[in-house]
Amino acid sequence: MKKFVFIAILFLLQADIYAVTVETTANLKVYYPDFSRIDLVCGQMPKMAQKDVEFCCEAAFTGELLTEFRHSNIADNHICNGEMKKGYRCKANTGGFVWGNGKWKFMRKADYPTTARGWNMGFCQLLIIKNGTVRPIGTKMKNNRNIYRALCEKNDKLCIVESRKVMTYEFFVKCLSAYKVTHALYLDMGRGWNYAWYRNEMGQVKEVFPMSKSAPSYRFRTNWITFYK
Repeated sequence: MKKFVFIAILFLLQADIYAVTVETTANLKVYYPDFSRIDLVCGQMPKMAQKDVEFCCEAAFTGELLTEFRHSNIADNHICNGEMKKGYRCKANTGGFVWGNGKWKFMRKADYPTTARGWNMGFCQLLIIKNGTVRPIGTKMKNNRNIYRALCEKNDKLCIVESRKVMTYEFFVKCLSAYKVTHALYLDMGRGWNYAWYRNEMGQVKEVFPMSKSAPSYRFRTNWITFYK
């Protein structure tokens, strides 16, 4: 009887824990958050003490290295907690992402909403893949070598896909295509900006690129896509 009660309690505890499932391939590391809502947090990164946060990482580009936070320093207009905020115009951005009422949408920048229109969050970025088709890759960017990250949809699930090693941007896009994502939107990276954290299946916090916290650029970050329980 005691064993049965223990198992029942354990099941109830686990049922209340949302977790990030991690999947790896030869070239990619993929994070699947089990979430109930998403927001674009601006100004200050969510703290690990916030137990309802599942995953957070940089989203839109930051313009200048400013000591004070300004929404106008985030690339293009963005939606935070259901409110549209005005950012600076960024020619590099070719797409966008929005979420609200349990639904999300990847889109071309031309289709990005001009008002919140019921969306809870949204931001603009470089559109990599749309409806399974790879978008044109600029000649200046394709040979750039880095560790890359993208917000993706695969099999009707959202995930964050990251390269497991330094590679060219062109090869990263090929890896995303081979992984068969339906949509992919670039996420800001680089030393300082690549720092992220998530909760594993045990509810433990796991940091991604923790060494980046010592980078000079770390304090200039401005916005984070955040998945909540």
